[in-house]
Amino acid sequence: MVIIINISDIYIFIPELYLTLTVFILLIYGIFYSTNKYYGYPILSKNFGYLVVITFTYILFLIINTPDFLSTYFPSFFFFNNSLKWIKTIFLLVGICYVFLVISNISLEKLNVFEFFLLFILSILSIFLIISTFDLLSIYISLEMLNLIFYVLATIRRTSEFSTEAGLKYFILGVFSTGLLLFGIALIYGCIGITNFIDLSLFFQSIMKEKSILEIPTDLLLGLVFISTAFFFKLSAAPFHMWSPDVYEGTLTSIITLFIIFTKITIFFLFINLFGTSLFELFNVWQKLTLICAFFSLFLGTFIAFAQTKFKRFLAYSSINHVGFIMIAVSSINYNGFYSLIFYMMIYILINLGIFASLLSLRNFRNYKFNHQIRYISEFTILSKTHPIIAFSILIILFSISGIPPIAGFFTKLIVFLTCLKSSLYSLVIFAITISCLATFYYIRIIKIIYFDNCNVWLIYVPMDKSKAFVLSFSVLLLTFFCLNPNLIINSIYIISTIN
Repeated sequence: MVIIINISDIYIFIPELYLTLTVFILLIYGIFYSTNKYYGYPILSKNFGYLVVITFTYILFLIINTPDFLSTYFPSFFFFNNSLKWIKTIFLLVGICYVFLVISNISLEKLNVFEFFLLFILSILSIFLIISTFDLLSIYISLEMLNLIFYVLATIRRTSEFSTEAGLKYFILGVFSTGLLLFGIALIYGCIGITNFIDLSLFFQSIMKEKSILEIPTDLLLGLVFISTAFFFKLSAAPFHMWSPDVYEGTLTSIITLFIIFTKITIFFLFINLFGTSLFELFNVWQKLTLICAFFSLFLGTFIAFAQTKFKRFLAYSSINHVGFIMIAVSSINYNGFYSLIFYMMIYILINLGIFASLLSLRNFRNYKFNHQIRYISEFTILSKTHPIIAFSILIILFSISGIPPIAGFFTKLIVFLTCLKSSLYSLVIFAITISCLATFYYIRIIKIIYFDNCNVWLIYVPMDKSKAFVLSFSVLLLTFFCLNPNLIINSIYIISTIN
């Protein structure tokens, strides 16, 4: 097969090429300066953080000024359209906010390695490739590239036994899920000899006109099940969630932000790209798988969170609960379902940026030399008296997560429920509303700890730096502004979700 690459094909991949070139230049720069005796072996981690912000800003201008395309396909493997342009813009903006969050924590955690930000750039490059992929083989390659980066990041603090254990668990189960994905792709290719999304879509459209789902070859359906299971593993959706609490507990908080925000959002876009287009004719098969995982995610993510005393494990089960709601939106694939999915994920990003801005800034002193990240929920007891602004910000964020009106989180769940009602998923809506009401309890419990519980030991927190204050205020103001003028944000997200 001869692959012809036009200049226009390369033109639409300028952001990815620019990211690749930047990694090579920054790697040479870092190796030269950090090992140079003449410059005194400088620590370049903060320097690299600002360089990443500058790089992402340049790429934002490149993407925004890219001409509009209806649909452009890079030979057989990748595609580009206007909606993808805005999705990449969102990832870059969130990436800039992430750098502001972790740039000071890197030195506090004694991670004086510039490679951290290089790996982060490579992860954004992998995400761009994943959301642009249009072939099963390119899914495997780009997704495995992202996994390898996250395996390294999970164990980046090499002196910590907890970090090593978390990275090993993440690696073993990640390899297992990758094996499931590869096996599913092999079954589909062995059965019909097709990996391209367009060819898959045409094949299933033609075969479903002549046959029912029961007449489709078993190997083909098994391949679909294995691919879906691999995605559920990556999302830590129940009952494939067993790795996430332990991995989150042992991994640095700044790395957990990547797992909770970037990984989950990327996999959901990939899920929609594959199942919402190419495999849409098998909707009845993968919708049932998605609804089963949504049910278990809502149930286990809610009830197991009640027993958690450590904040990272609490976040793990809270994210599993969120995955359940997003999967409900995924199971209602139509224009309304896609809109509710985009809307929920946008608010999900804002909420998690606010949570981690608060969590990363709350480091209490053990003595005059050392400070440590808070681990237990009970350590929030004195926060309302020592840091009232942060406490109020956490209050707004928790109200939004629990879905209390008129904060933005209420409207996200409402739109998801209305979408499900249009898809006639009545029993699931009743169950999700019940679970949402029960989940409100443990979010309000944290508010009770912050404002009303007495503390025997007064904790002295490190003052919040300006970069985290910027991200926290950005998150809280948008969540609050939503209840003042919801139509502006709703219409903007609706326009993005309907762009071809």
